Amino acid sequence: MAGALVITPAIVLWGTKPARWTERRELIQSCLIYAATIAVGLLAFSPLLEQSPTRSSFAFLAILPLLWAALRRNQRDTATTALLLSCFAVWGTMSNEGPFVRSNLNESFLLLLTFMISVSVPSLALSADVSVRQRHEEHINFVMRELSHRSKNILSVVQSMAMQVARQSDSFEDFFAGYSSRLCAFAETHDLLINGDWRGADIRDLIRVHLAPFYNVRENSLDVEGPELKMNPKAAEQIGLAFHELATNAVKHGALSASSGSVKIRWDFSTGELHDPLLRIVWEEVGGPRVGQPQRQGFGDIVLTKVVPGTLQGQASLEFKSQGVKWELLVRSKSVVA
Repeated sequence: MAGALVITPAIVLWGTKPARWTERRELIQSCLIYAATIAVGLLAFSPLLEQSPTRSSFAFLAILPLLWAALRRNQRDTATTALLLSCFAVWGTMSNEGPFVRSNLNESFLLLLTFMISVSVPSLALSADVSVRQRHEEHINFVMRELSHRSKNILSVVQSMAMQVARQSDSFEDFFAGYSSRLCAFAETHDLLINGDWRGADIRDLIRVHLAPFYNVRENSLDVEGPELKMNPKAAEQIGLAFHELATNAVKHGALSASSGSVKIRWDFSTGELHDPLLRIVWEEVGGPRVGQPQRQGFGDIVLTKVVPGTLQGQASLEFKSQGVKWELLVRSKSVVA
């Protein structure tokens, strides 16, 4: 029982949670509590000092390093403190000294065992509870920091979106229509990411979400082909905005506005310089009305050629061909893949 309650926890905790001796603060704090434990052990249980009635009460000092270890340190130091105190108590009792010595050896050992249980079980239970609370608080702090970071990123994107739409709008009605449409597309991407526990989104789901709202997109008007690709949240947000811009223009003026038009969406991986995998995404419209080069660069063009490739550290091209628009994005796969 003594081995299970005193020795085993120390061995297990030292084996599974090694001390971070490289951190000076951790080393100093552990050494201080071990020094305090040794001092209490020598004062209360050591056979080196003469036993007296007054000295027997010093055994209650054992609660101080145990509480210190349980409340301020960790489970490993708590188990080590209990083991050290038990070793001093065993040493004193075996030497016929200390507060647990009785005329009968069996009674002495029973008192010693009671002490070892009383110093081990409550302190380890308290330390475990404190450790769980600390991990819970650390998790909450991590979640709050991550939430703050994501909120700032979202607000930054929304603010940038509002400024760009405002620059390209001639009236409040134009601004409201353009901004609301893009904001809804941004929200749909976030719903997709939330459903995936924010680990990423599949590109096929992203295409479906952003093209589904357009009632005149026929099933046979989309030709989607590419390997399995799950994008990280940042890439899903940006490429989702790109798909929304492309789909909006295709429905209004491009291939999806004609019964004979269709859109081909392709993506594939290739090896770039230094064997760094590259991801290529192509949106190509065919069979639609003739599309001419716009006289001025709109917000959609800025998103497709500057915002999205700039955010993902890639390159993009936008071509206005006779049968429709062709957009090509080339980025490093590590910037996109979840």
